[in-house]
Amino acid sequence: MTVHDSWRLDGWVTTVRLRGERVAAAAVGGRFALGAWGSAEPDRLIEFDSSVTDIAAHPDGWALSLEAGSVVLVSEEGRLLERRDGVGGWRLAEDAHGHLAVSRNGSVALIDRRLQPVWERSGPSAWEICLGHDRVTTPSTEGSVSCRAHGTGELLWQHTERFPVYGCAAIEEGFAVGTAEGALLVLDVSGAPVRRTGTHAVRMVVADDGGLLAACVDGTLRSYDTRLTERWRFTTGSWVKAVDTRGDSIAVASADHHLYLLDRDGRELSRFRAGHTVLSAARGDGLLAAGSADGRLYFLTGPS
Repeated sequence: MTVHDSWRLDGWVTTVRLRGERVAAAAVGGRFALGAWGSAEPDRLIEFDSSVTDIAAHPDGWALSLEAGSVVLVSEEGRLLERRDGVGGWRLAEDAHGHLAVSRNGSVALIDRRLQPVWERSGPSAWEICLGHDRVTTPSTEGSVSCRAHGTGELLWQHTERFPVYGCAAIEEGFAVGTAEGALLVLDVSGAPVRRTGTHAVRMVVADDGGLLAACVDGTLRSYDTRLTERWRFTTGSWVKAVDTRGDSIAVASADHHLYLLDRDGRELSRFRAGHTVLSAARGDGLLAAGSADGRLYFLTGPS
């Protein structure tokens, strides 16, 4: 991969999203940047009162979760459209109707496209969130997986593990999650465990190509089929920080300072070395962007 251009955002670039050729990126310290892929600098740079922890596409622009506990709606041009305090804090997940599920330490909420709350419920510390099967599912560092009805927030079931549960992916059969103990398991839509396999300690689970990708603490990205049979594994030099599977290849951001591009069989196509940990990556319409702890957002072209 080669660098087409980059933005200097003067802070760890923790999140990046692409929609067409439009780019939204967040850096530690409250910086939020909007602009065109491949440009020398963003069109708009906004400073918020706390760090942006996640970005989700929204029919009216971009929805942002702020660490201080707010969700903000920003237009494509960078205008502040709405702000809702007391519901943000960590991860966002959007559905086709413009609803946003929001997780934070000790609660989960569903808000509508105007950021008005549909429901909010307290519960275990929810650091990740996923939508699927008309349910909002949150794994917890306390060792549980909670599943709520999308429309009402009613707790439908809760599954408990002995160790923290990281990552959640909606799949055809139900939900796949990974644990710090080193297990990958599938729960059906009623919460019953239907399949389990041993692996290394898992920090991220991504649905992909009819199967799953598990990012493990030993620096590996492991691919599994729906039966949880391992198909391949790719080893980086440190923790995998982000994975993006859109397109015909897989982008893997690693704390070893590299962004890797893999084919669908886990073979390395190309790599790029940043000045520090690669924290975020996004694919879209043949474009690739990656954010680093060196304070830059890189726009990259394909394998060279």
